[in-house]
Amino acid sequence: MSHISVMKIAFADRDLLKQALADLGYETEEGEDLFITNGIKKVSVDFLVKLPYTDAIGFRKGKNGWQLTADWFRVNMDRKAFENKLKQQYAYLSVTKSLENQGFLVTEEVRDEKQQIHIVLRRTQF
Repeated sequence: MSHISVMKIAFADRDLLKQALADLGYETEEGEDLFITNGIKKVSVDFLVKLPYTDAIGFRKGKNGWQLTADWFRVNMDRKAFENKLKQQYAYLSVTKSLENQGFLVTEEVRDEKQQIHIVLRRTQF
């Protein structure tokens, strides 16, 4: 049975969200009348990630930020893996942007076999 799900976590910054998607290799589509459907119900979204050979994943503005919306029964992708990669990349971008605004520079970045990100920072201004 198909149904549309909304991810509980909300992404606060639209630009960082779109950058995280781009960094993961996904293109977004914006426009009027975009929606996610399960054949019976339609949910309006603000932008889509179109995937080859499967249904799209949408994002819509909620009261606490941008929410991921999809009918995971019709999306041919591992939901948890996608959500985890997206949350990790979004957090990485958010943290590095915040640190750069505080005068830090990323001098080294390593992703290990567990896909953990280790960064070394240097303060560029006092």
